[in-house]
Amino acid sequence: MSLVSELPGIVDEVAVAPTNADGVLLSEEEAGMRVQVLASVPITAIRLGQAGVSHAPRVRAGTGLNRVCDYLLLVEMGGHTHAVLVELKKTWEPRAREQVRRSLPLLEYLRSACEVEREARFDDDGIRVGYLVICENRRLNKQTTRPEPVEAVHSEDYKDITVRTYIGTTISLAILVGARRD
Repeated sequence: MSLVSELPGIVDEVAVAPTNADGVLLSEEEAGMRVQVLASVPITAIRLGQAGVSHAPRVRAGTGLNRVCDYLLLVEMGGHTHAVLVELKKTWEPRAREQVRRSLPLLEYLRSACEVEREARFDDDGIRVGYLVICENRRLNKQTTRPEPVEAVHSEDYKDITVRTYIGTTISLAILVGARRD
């Protein structure tokens, strides 16, 4: 039993992002953003934000747990299950780091719900979790643009996690799961 293949069967159709031959298309309607994730293997994308899966109604708004990221992406690669919590932003915002960090309980909830529904536990040696913020650009339109060193992915330690930031609207599976190039 694979979480990548089983999870779409327990969430509402509205929460599953459309896949195509190239991978999956992520969109954020409010920001008018669309990101293509290029994948040659099956990938599952679950919307966590607005029109997707929401938190249990008894979580107090003041805790900040009601601010979650846009997507949970699941893929099996290299014999491991990878879960990447993804926030889409038109322009970099520091609060995006907190949104991906606070979304981890939803992954655990969905995994447990899937195990209860399927009446079986996942035997996957745990899930490798990653946190990714994808921005269309780094600067506000009003700021003066200066040449910046080109960096595909920037990583930073934030509280108890490592958050990666990617600038662009097309992302490969290797970058998505944090695979290193040799």
